[in-house]
Amino acid sequence: MALHFNPFGRRPVFSRADVRHDCRIDGEIVLTEKMVSYEGRLINLSRGGAMFRPRLAYLMNRRGDAVLVQAAGLALVGEIVATTPLGFGVRFEQPLGDDELARLLAHGAADPAAA
Repeated sequence: MALHFNPFGRRPVFSRADVRHDCRIDGEIVLTEKMVSYEGRLINLSRGGAMFRPRLAYLMNRRGDAVLVQAAGLALVGEIVATTPLGFGVRFEQPLGDDELARLLAHGAADPAAA
């Protein structure tokens, strides 16, 4: 008889589908349903998502909100999947292509004064 539960209570090991890159890219996040925008910065980036730190003193839990992330001349559609003390975790609707990822990372590296 096959077991359909984990008898030891261990959680499965989490692994990211894509590598995260630390960055500092100024941008804006728009809550598309409310058309409210917040300025801030992408602080890490992967093909599938990003961590966006708004310039707010207090972060409200926005999990599940549809957003548009605008940075380095790109507009990326996604959804907030987490709110942490670092900012909003955003999962992109479509993974970034090689050119888009390179463009964003180059833009973040080109601004050392933003640190």
